[in-house]
Amino acid sequence: MKMKTILAGATFLMAAAPCAANASIIVPFNCSSVASSSGCLFLGNINGNDNIFNPNSYKQAELVYNVYNNFVPSARPNITLNYLFDSNSTSGLITGASTSSGTWSTPGYVIDYMAVKAGNYFSLYKVADLSSGSWSTMDIPHGKNAKDLSHIVFFGSEAVAGVPEPATWGMMIAGVGMAGGALRRRRARQQLRVAAA
Repeated sequence: MKMKTILAGATFLMAAAPCAANASIIVPFNCSSVASSSGCLFLGNINGNDNIFNPNSYKQAELVYNVYNNFVPSARPNITLNYLFDSNSTSGLITGASTSSGTWSTPGYVIDYMAVKAGNYFSLYKVADLSSGSWSTMDIPHGKNAKDLSHIVFFGSEAVAGVPEPATWGMMIAGVGMAGGALRRRRARQQLRVAAA
């Protein structure tokens, strides 16, 4: 319990203090939940580093969000970010690079969270196990013009081939049975020809 209190206090101190270390800081009035359509706004940067002490680490953003949700009921439940890749290190993931909107596609992977980075902020979104979609920087504070995208970080897992439905199993078994029957009839005909010769 003491550790949670210490972490919670540290998070709120970080939110109240200037961003000296450029750590991920939740912007409370722009975060009800990562599952909301506007996601959750953070001040700072995010990358694929898994060192929680790195100020730009996705693990730090995960920790800050999970501590935050101890105080904001709408933010629950805790999140777990499984880094896959980002648009700077893996080409071909997005359209609209260096603009304020576009699409993304990750064939062979299922995305459950993504972070859109522009300017001094990033928005973290829960995207409901998708392999493609659209992105925008409209949820990131800007003046009259939307901020151009810096990068997008994707979190999720490799796609797993689905388990066949019962009807599919039935068709596969029937097909194997029919192929076996045809093979048996063919062998029987060949044996009759050999016997007749």
